[in-house]
Amino acid sequence: MTSGFWRRLVPVLFLLLVAVSVPSAAYAEEKNEPDDPLVKFLRQYVEQAGLPGAVIGIGYGDGQMRFAATGYASVNPDTGMTRERQFYIGSLTKMMTAVVVLQLASEKRIDLSDPIAKWIPAEFRDKIANANVATVRDLLRNSSGIPDYLDGEFFFELVGRDPQHGWRNRELLPLIAGREAHFKPGTQYNPSNSNYILLGVLIEQVEGDHIEAVFNRRIFEPAEMRNTSFGRYPRPDDLARGFDDANGDGKLEDVTDFDVGDQLSDGGVISTAEDLLKFGRALFADGILLGANALERATTDTLFAGEGSYGYGMMIGKTDWGPVWGHDGVYFGYSAEFSWFPKQDVAIVFLSNGRALNEVLPVTGLLLSGLFGKAQ
Repeated sequence: MTSGFWRRLVPVLFLLLVAVSVPSAAYAEEKNEPDDPLVKFLRQYVEQAGLPGAVIGIGYGDGQMRFAATGYASVNPDTGMTRERQFYIGSLTKMMTAVVVLQLASEKRIDLSDPIAKWIPAEFRDKIANANVATVRDLLRNSSGIPDYLDGEFFFELVGRDPQHGWRNRELLPLIAGREAHFKPGTQYNPSNSNYILLGVLIEQVEGDHIEAVFNRRIFEPAEMRNTSFGRYPRPDDLARGFDDANGDGKLEDVTDFDVGDQLSDGGVISTAEDLLKFGRALFADGILLGANALERATTDTLFAGEGSYGYGMMIGKTDWGPVWGHDGVYFGYSAEFSWFPKQDVAIVFLSNGRALNEVLPVTGLLLSGLFGKAQ
């Protein structure tokens, strides 16, 4: 889900929150290897950003993984962060939604040139702007011109009234309908969470099953992601509690129990750093999730998106060390980064149970010189 959403959501929900301040010390003492340089780096980053806690995972081409964890997974009672904790991954979910869509296309069950109207309920085909002309490909690349259901306050007000509703993709179609298109499909990039809600509707329509069951079969089980699912109630014991500055006073409150998209295909997945490293290897290195042709198309059929380009459910960028593919994500009380470096065959994952109170650079960029040496 996009970051602008959270800036608008926070005031709407504030009156429903019970404040739980994060301890003034920004980190709990790490149980394992506190002198590890990666742990030291993460601890300093968490302190500077004002985050409650975080985990970093690095996956190497030989299959080895390295992790660092610091801060708190919960407060009152205070519980130190560990690498096994689950987090909401926000828009990293879009990468997974795109994978399933490409699998269906590879199986000839859909065509990327299909207008999305073909796959949504008939009563919405003429009510959703551009639905009859925007193709599945346009939605994958965030170039449909379909407005974002998160624009405005209506969805946030619904969440405030019913914080444990359990939203489903189809329930959001009325929120997408009745709005004017932003532009002609395929002519420009503009991120809209509606694109990935509609792709979720497509997946559920083609598969005849709920989105989580489809992801289990097509992604989580093949990639051996044993600690990954969509959000649910009661909250899993291993889920790190999520914290956000709900009223703009510079303090973090526990917002874990708000459902702002637990079952939605634009941001509802919870996962661990280890499982996301497995996802990256299954997708980009081992060919478990997509064939070479589909992966090449996903990373080369791109549209200019400011700092880099956008392919099929992922940002395609350049660094001084070579190309990088991935996504970032936010969820109410959580933030995430996923980056794959194809030249180095390395993945980096950053997960936090908060959103930065202070301005900081993305974690991944700060790690590159230490990982890859002097830029070429």
